[in-house]
Amino acid sequence: MLLLTLAATVARATGVDVEIDGLNEEQRAAVLGTLKLASYEKRGLSQAELRAAYRDADKQIALALEPFGFYDARVTKNLTGNANDGWKAKFTIVPGEPAIVRGARVEVHGEGADQRRVKEALQGFVPKVGDRFDHASYEASKAVIDSSLRGAGYLDAKITRRRVVVKPDEKSADVDLQWESGPRYKFGAVRFQGDAPFSDGYLQQFVPWRPDSYFNAEQVLSLQQRLVDADYFELVSVAPALDEKKDGQVPIDVLLKRDQRTVYSGEVYYSTDFGPGVRVGAARRWVNGKGHKADTQLEYSQRLQEAAVHYQIPRPSREDRSYDFGVAYRDETTDVTRSRNFQIAASRSEKRWHGFTRTIGLKYLVGDFEIGRDKDNLEFGSSKLLFAEGTLSRRRVNDRLAPRRGYVLDFGVRLASDSMLSDTDIAQTWGRITWLIPQAERGRFKVRGEVGAMSVGNFDALPPDLRFFAGGDRSIRGFDYHEIGEIDARGNVIGGKYMAVASGEYEYYFTEDWGAAVFVDAGDAFTDRFRLNVGAGIGARWRSPLGPIRLDVGFPVQTGLPTSKSWRLHIQLGPDL
Repeated sequence: MLLLTLAATVARATGVDVEIDGLNEEQRAAVLGTLKLASYEKRGLSQAELRAAYRDADKQIALALEPFGFYDARVTKNLTGNANDGWKAKFTIVPGEPAIVRGARVEVHGEGADQRRVKEALQGFVPKVGDRFDHASYEASKAVIDSSLRGAGYLDAKITRRRVVVKPDEKSADVDLQWESGPRYKFGAVRFQGDAPFSDGYLQQFVPWRPDSYFNAEQVLSLQQRLVDADYFELVSVAPALDEKKDGQVPIDVLLKRDQRTVYSGEVYYSTDFGPGVRVGAARRWVNGKGHKADTQLEYSQRLQEAAVHYQIPRPSREDRSYDFGVAYRDETTDVTRSRNFQIAASRSEKRWHGFTRTIGLKYLVGDFEIGRDKDNLEFGSSKLLFAEGTLSRRRVNDRLAPRRGYVLDFGVRLASDSMLSDTDIAQTWGRITWLIPQAERGRFKVRGEVGAMSVGNFDALPPDLRFFAGGDRSIRGFDYHEIGEIDARGNVIGGKYMAVASGEYEYYFTEDWGAAVFVDAGDAFTDRFRLNVGAGIGARWRSPLGPIRLDVGFPVQTGLPTSKSWRLHIQLGPDL
């Protein structure tokens, strides 16, 4: 009995090695997924199972190729091997001529046919006349038309005619599809459920559509995103109650689960610009039933000490506004300056202003500063400035921690007058852009630019925070932080009225976590004459458990600064956007 059992085990221990020739990767994968013989590659089979699977392989291959539009595939097959050493089945396949779409009638009847998205879906339907008939493209195009109708509020839309005639002998296919859009529904009541710590009246302010608006799937997603962005809730679920639609309206159900009310944060970091540092904070997600927020943050590093308190009053209307108030103390030291100031700020933000976040507000800054490298040659100053500030920002990236595609835009304007609590007049503007362009599977280009200009009555009254400098980890590498700027008669770097910086960088990751980079940075911060400063170098990249780490070695290629003669190491921890 034992010998018989072992013999049976050996008889089924050998598998079949299947080889497919003549097809592309997608077609080959479809054939292997359909071919029964391929299921025996990693397990044994009996002689009877082998004969049956090998005999039926032709039909199975032909069936697998039909969705690609091939209906007369020719298969040449060969089986070699034995029960002891294993079997090898080789299939050489000639798909033949595909079925070509000779006629296509795709229509939507009813008022839904006039909707822009529906028209675009109809125009984009594939396969078109003259194309190879491909089942996957056909089904995907059908789904796009169907979803465009339902997404525009035609929730009862249905296919009234669906016919595809394939004539293998003529190598042709005809498509005939028709939808009836039916009535268009409007938004009904928005019903909030769960344990949200707010009144229904406050939550209704998040609804982005106006009363009596037609149902729109994008608006439903917008409501969900607004509630997620509010940072009150651990769970947000928004869905139309399709089984309760009636009288031309569909209710919207929103399920909410509150998040932890108080959040504490801590971060240890290192950068060449500021040295080692620690940042801690506490945030109150909601202070009261009106959704107000508050947070405080402390930062201490070798070159920067900062403390700030912030209070926010959200107004979650369609514009998604908020009113922000804050106070902060900042003490920053570089090789060429030191600045200590106290700031009070009030502003209004709109997160959805034509695709940008727009902020308009007032800031009052008072403090003192020192400029110069040599203690015996320092310049001292103090400043009081009340200025209006407006900014526009936009961020689009595919991944917050490790982005490969996207961009960040920032624009800003500051205005102050010496007749209104300020030591000088100033009109200042600046702009920044960072653009990520993916290359192949593991590479990316990073293009960066920054410009700034100002008109100022008394430049000496400006603190270093409002002057333009260049150089450092996020500016021109190969130079020290704020090393580039206008130089006065004493030899001190005092910053400039203008700035122009550009950078190009290529990164490539050899593995999932490790990569390398090459870069060139160039630009200047100046008042009277632009002098080109160029830094270039190489770097290493590591996606560590604590976040992305970038280590760059930069060399000053061209400069008029007497201090920049050798390479510099630049280290940054955290996302670069």
